[in-house]
Amino acid sequence: MNCICSQKDFKDALIAASKALPAKAQTPILSGILITAKNNEIEIQATDFSLGIIAKIPAEIENEGAVVVNGKYITEIISKLAGDIVTISTEEGSNLVNFKSEAATFSLYLMDAEDFPKVNRQEFNHSFFIRNNVLKKLIVRSTFASSTDDSRPVFQGCSVTIENNTISFVATNTHRLVVAKAEIEDNIPGENKFIVPAKTLNDLLSIINSTQNDNGVKVEFSDKHIAFTVNNIFITCRLIDGQFPPHEKVIPASCETFAEVDISEFRAAINRVEIISKQTEYNTVHLSFSNEGLELSSDSYETGKVVEHINAAVEGADVEIAFNLKYIQDFLKIFGGNDEVRIGMNDKLSPADFRLTDEEDFIYIVTPVRT
Repeated sequence: MNCICSQKDFKDALIAASKALPAKAQTPILSGILITAKNNEIEIQATDFSLGIIAKIPAEIENEGAVVVNGKYITEIISKLAGDIVTISTEEGSNLVNFKSEAATFSLYLMDAEDFPKVNRQEFNHSFFIRNNVLKKLIVRSTFASSTDDSRPVFQGCSVTIENNTISFVATNTHRLVVAKAEIEDNIPGENKFIVPAKTLNDLLSIINSTQNDNGVKVEFSDKHIAFTVNNIFITCRLIDGQFPPHEKVIPASCETFAEVDISEFRAAINRVEIISKQTEYNTVHLSFSNEGLELSSDSYETGKVVEHINAAVEGADVEIAFNLKYIQDFLKIFGGNDEVRIGMNDKLSPADFRLTDEEDFIYIVTPVRT
């Protein structure tokens, strides 16, 4: 193999592909990245069997070839090279591949390319396009509510429903639930439901954020797999098996008390209360709603206590309710300073309904802490 490519293109492609590297490889070959040079481009692949990523970049190819090297080391090396151009070469009979840029040359030992499990580009039943900013909003507004509990894999994903030109993401860890909706340009017949790993969606978000062009994301899916194509990067993963619980039953049918609060003011107060609340057993914040506004408080037997009052327009009966502060904080951090949140409540033991006052495409349900 002998080829030349842009250091930046190579680095970006390696960073994208390395998201598919397993934290703990089941076999040594899975810690590797496959680099193939042919047809005036370099193709980079990584996989952990469940997730696979392919990235392609243009290159000048003198001699075609394919090599597998340790994914962690090659990504770190290329990220730190000073030059604009990288030359990749191998010599016949050598077990090394050379990466040269300006005065620096790194040589890495090869892994057996024949053993590498190549990412499978399979046939998919359905496909559609979605704008980058629309998909980013759906991911940001949903994945934060998913579970990290390995014993309940269904809740480690987002339940995606596509019907006609409406797409919705639903995530829950059983203590909180989020529903985020958007419209797509394509019309998909019937109701299509599947569960996508939240980790894959967050990896996709990182890749979308790194691209400067909003050419849209191509989404393809079948009964067992889903794939996303963002410019020169292809991501595919297994869907999560299982039945996602019906989320509609969790959303309160009606609320007796409503409160409207400025998100910036609410977020700042929550961040201050956190100093004390994080010392409590359940990271608890107490919210007291009345015609005088909103009072936030937390009390730690070891540290002390905090009380803060902020403005809030409250309709209905007074309500005192407590939450895990992180669940409120996670919600507040994803929205801008000009937004207002409308909180619907019934009593201190019933789930609360958080929505933005100026849109209908987002619902956040939080179960209170019993105190």
